[in-house]
Amino acid sequence: MKRVVITGMGWITPMGHCIEGVWKRLLNGESGIARTALFDATTFPTTISAEVKDFELSDFVSDTAQHAVAGRNTRFALAACAQAWKAAGLPSFSNQQSAISTSLDLDRIGIYLGSGEGSLDFDAFTGTCLAAWNAEAGAMDMKRWGELATERMNVTRELEQEPNMPLSHLALMTGARGPAMNCLTACAASTQAIGEAAQILRRGDADVMIGGGAHSMIHPFGVTGFNRLTALSTANEDPPRASRPFDAQRGGFVLGEGAGMVILETLEHAQKTRRNDFGRSRRIWLDR
Repeated sequence: MKRVVITGMGWITPMGHCIEGVWKRLLNGESGIARTALFDATTFPTTISAEVKDFELSDFVSDTAQHAVAGRNTRFALAACAQAWKAAGLPSFSNQQSAISTSLDLDRIGIYLGSGEGSLDFDAFTGTCLAAWNAEAGAMDMKRWGELATERMNVTRELEQEPNMPLSHLALMTGARGPAMNCLTACAASTQAIGEAAQILRRGDADVMIGGGAHSMIHPFGVTGFNRLTALSTANEDPPRASRPFDAQRGGFVLGEGAGMVILETLEHAQKTRRNDFGRSRRIWLDR
């Protein structure tokens, strides 16, 4: 069985957008929780969240045109992947086609993510539902709903909500043509994705795997759902201390968002590409 190593890491989080900076803040005991700013949450039981702040995809990806319609979670995934790829010392992405240097076998590069659905177009969807509601019948006029939805809702934006879209954009950016999978197993999804990506490498079905996940549910539907489940903390008066799962006064979790990616390689491939020298020194973070 092949040995697997981690050669690159990247993340986009409410605490920052780089491994070193976020780690320093974590060690200092800082918090990324604050008042929700992505939408007006003042009428919700929970008015706090851990949002990614001051994020621009162009800070991490040079060719953003092909990702212009990407959802918020997908943009986080792209930036985290770009960081991890650079840290791994692999060839930089080329131009518009986003194919990687021919020194890598694209058919041996795969992706395994744990990513959920993207953010709904709240205004368009709820506006359509309200306009199509038949108060006399006490039911939705589905014919009317379909007509209004066609007029008001953006097809591409709706498509970008699908859980497979972060993976699709990563494949577009990297040119990866190897095994490509996405899992939705709630809080375990990214851990499962990385573990199964490692198994793909161990059995020899790829040389490089991009593993991790991305998600954001900080939108009216997401907060409504978790508030109705009484799962969210309502400690709105003190956001940095709201997440306290091991405290006797705990009252629920705090919604966050972001992405984390690792580059996994077989040890053989990592050693071989180090000898080939892609122009950067390569580090092996973990050997299992």
